[in-house]
Amino acid sequence: MTGMDNTIPLLIIAAFLIGIIAIGKLASRQIETSDDYMIAGGGAPLGLIVGTLFATFWGGGVIIGATGASYSDGIFGVVEDPFAAGLSLILVGLFFVKILRGLKIKSVGELYSRRFGANTGYLASALMIPTYIIWTAVQLLAIGKILNVLFGINFNFAFISATLIVVLFTYMGGLVAVVWTDAVQMVIIFIGLAAILWAGISAAGGVDNILNAAPKNYWDILPKDRSPRGWIGYLAMWAGMGLGNIPSPDIAQRAFMAKNSKTAHRGMIIAGGLYWTVGFIPIFIALTGIALVSNGTLDPTLFAHDSELLVPYMAKTLLHPVSMGIFIASLIAAVLSSASSSLFATAVLFSNDIYKPLQLTRNNGGDIDDQSMLNATKFFVVIVGALAVGVGLSSSLIYDLTIFAFTLQLGVLFFPFILALKARWVNTYGVVAGMLGGITVNVIGCISQQSIIPEPWEFFTLMPALINFLLIVTVSFFTRNRNKATPLESLYFE
Repeated sequence: MTGMDNTIPLLIIAAFLIGIIAIGKLASRQIETSDDYMIAGGGAPLGLIVGTLFATFWGGGVIIGATGASYSDGIFGVVEDPFAAGLSLILVGLFFVKILRGLKIKSVGELYSRRFGANTGYLASALMIPTYIIWTAVQLLAIGKILNVLFGINFNFAFISATLIVVLFTYMGGLVAVVWTDAVQMVIIFIGLAAILWAGISAAGGVDNILNAAPKNYWDILPKDRSPRGWIGYLAMWAGMGLGNIPSPDIAQRAFMAKNSKTAHRGMIIAGGLYWTVGFIPIFIALTGIALVSNGTLDPTLFAHDSELLVPYMAKTLLHPVSMGIFIASLIAAVLSSASSSLFATAVLFSNDIYKPLQLTRNNGGDIDDQSMLNATKFFVVIVGALAVGVGLSSSLIYDLTIFAFTLQLGVLFFPFILALKARWVNTYGVVAGMLGGITVNVIGCISQQSIIPEPWEFFTLMPALINFLLIVTVSFFTRNRNKATPLESLYFE
């Protein structure tokens, strides 16, 4: 594209970003208390819950990362996201939402502190925070990659600018701003996907030509290696994202903000099904890219070193300036929705689950001024944004960072979460031992191999979770007479 051609798309993108900031400003007028800021007042209807959950999950890791993974490996390459990730929403809706809604808590971290004591809550929140800083960085990296490839904008400048915008509207409006922008962005996402699909189908000569271009085994979701190790690896793919997402604080926030338990329950299941359905679009876009390479429309050498660049190069080749502006705005919308959700969830972990208990201890159990909580959460929004910049500048591998973030959560927090909600016999010593055991295995793998995805990857996906579970069970058993956690039923609203 020439400089003149770039002007129209950039103006459309700029208008979109200004609109997002304006929404944040409008949302700030709805904020009177820390509850308004952290759980949006707790009265969201079904449509808003579905929209915000879908938009939260549908980020740069799916559109950019999953399309690239499908181009290289077919549908098997995206088992983790969107399919395993979508499953997590359905599982939360089926088995955990009603319990969470009945508890006197505002965040997942508060579950651990109320059941197992303040120190366990600090540890759980501290272990969740890296996952969500990484996830925030992943989304913002996608914006840097998009604008760099399409418009030649400096990658680091685009990445940092995107971070500043997310921090600004989240800082102003809290969860209200996140949810409102999610609703707007969901519409823009579908418009943008329709634009690139229509252009791709036309350039490829129709759907039949695209389907005929599918490589052998492109639609095979089962592993090619049917040996025991192959099936273990396949299990690890589903477990990492499918189970690793379940203890996510951003999912729990949507449960807390729903107007009632039924709305939260239905919203999770519908959003998971929608995520699966729309998740086929990146797979089809990748197949369209294969067809366009076959007929000479796309030059495969442009993205041979990084298949995640397929979508930006398709847009650059196929779309007219106005369509380009709409499509890129939709990509940025998808990315911003996920980034703002993870940014805010992490800030709440800092403020509600670490700062608040520490202040209560200092005040000898006395109440904390509501304005202080509001200011603390806003402060941590800025801190998390700065930490995400640090992570993003140290690594730009979008899909790898996505998978690492949630396999880390699987190994450290999945079993503590479900056992805290479902098992009466689990105690503080067991939960703490499990968390520390899981993170230790992960850290050993990363340091020994100097990689965020150490090999064998299936071992470092499943083994931390197995060690975590075994330690919880055995330590809880041997310390059953020394420590009794707070019974779950005492945490329910009366």
